Amino acid sequence: MPDFYESRARKPRGAVKLNGEVIQGWVSWEVDNNAYRSADTFRVVFVLSMLPANRSAAWFADQSSMEIEIFTTDDGADPYVPTAADSLIYGQVDEMDFDPVRGIIELTGRDLTALLIDTKNSFHFPEKSSSQIATFIAEKHGLTPVVTETSAVSGNYYQMERVSLQQQQSDWELLTFLANYEDFLLYVKGHELHFEPRPSPNENPYVIAWEPPTGERAHPVANVVELKFTRALTIAKGVIVVVRSWNAKQKKGFTASWPKEAKQLSPGQVGEKTQIYRYSIAGLTQDQAQQRAQSIYKQIVAHEMRLTAYLPAENELTCARSLLVRGSGTTFDQIYYPESIVRSMSLEGGYRMDVRAKNTGPELEATTE
Repeated sequence: MPDFYESRARKPRGAVKLNGEVIQGWVSWEVDNNAYRSADTFRVVFVLSMLPANRSAAWFADQSSMEIEIFTTDDGADPYVPTAADSLIYGQVDEMDFDPVRGIIELTGRDLTALLIDTKNSFHFPEKSSSQIATFIAEKHGLTPVVTETSAVSGNYYQMERVSLQQQQSDWELLTFLANYEDFLLYVKGHELHFEPRPSPNENPYVIAWEPPTGERAHPVANVVELKFTRALTIAKGVIVVVRSWNAKQKKGFTASWPKEAKQLSPGQVGEKTQIYRYSIAGLTQDQAQQRAQSIYKQIVAHEMRLTAYLPAENELTCARSLLVRGSGTTFDQIYYPESIVRSMSLEGGYRMDVRAKNTGPELEATTE
């Protein structure tokens, strides 16, 4: 099991590139990688007196466009030369704050997801598959597509969501719609656009290991500094999702429930505490209504078990990788899915990461089979 003090002893090193040039003078930075289908973000603080002469406050004030890349490693190399493998984020600066009293410059911005979010289009792709659309959009923005091939054409999806054909949307909104339908991961890393299946949760999970105190040892042993669990008991008592739809083309109404067996329960058989979520969605077939009920159910119950942790940072954990907790001796020992990983480095605080993750409780997870 990794030891916290051993991790700190490796003395991670950080570097910041501004417009492609490694620049000294930063005192802290923070990178937030998230699973919210939105852009990852960064924040870098520079001290003016530590910056090179050609990077004065006047220079920063005159810039209309800046690019930031943040690197870190713990290999101990001296001098540290950042490589692509060490890159945490590459993106564009959205805001520059100048504080003349404290003598600092603070830059905040987003990764290259911002290119797709800020670009509106009215393209329709009725004869192309999701993967073909993802590849087209990636290449349009100069990104390298890391795309898994799909077969169904997008016109089939739009029959369910007609509004998507009618209104202008951003490239990111279109890709998010397609990723939700395919149940794919969607994210930008560096100059790559990833559109690919979710890995199995049991495939190489990142482990948080906890060993409680024993008779011979009065303190716990763990690879975390802080660890906290939360369970939403209202969800734990049971959830049923009911989707109703009227299909004008078939001139029929459909009703679907998830879990499936809930449809056969009488009102008296449904527990008093069970929460029933009812949705009306036009234009679905019976199969589509069933799929939508299952999808909504999974989104709701995924908030039952939550985890927050503070760890000595490293670069292996991503929001695309599951997290396994073991050793607490409770139902909290299970798989979780990260929703936010915030890594930060400062001259005083060293290198740390704060993780938020969630998943369904074991009882509700069984009903999704």
